[in-house]
Amino acid sequence: MDKNLIMFGSVTLAMKCRELLRNNGIISKLVRTPLKLRQKSCGYSLFVPADFEFAMEIIGRYKIPILGTAAVDIQ
Repeated sequence: MDKNLIMFGSVTLAMKCRELLRNNGIISKLVRTPLKLRQKSCGYSLFVPADFEFAMEIIGRYKIPILGTAAVDIQ
């Protein structure tokens, strides 16, 4: 399974990135980070079902910090 989850240190950053991705034509969904992946953070992530590498490129352009990425199965 390819990576599809981007984890953030705050819900505010996750929401900012969701809007940024939407403005670039990438669909994402704000979700709670699965318990097994949570670090010492608020536990919010963006689920990006397609165009993951492009999404990461956009987030990187704006130097928005992320906690990590993962591959998950979210319904």
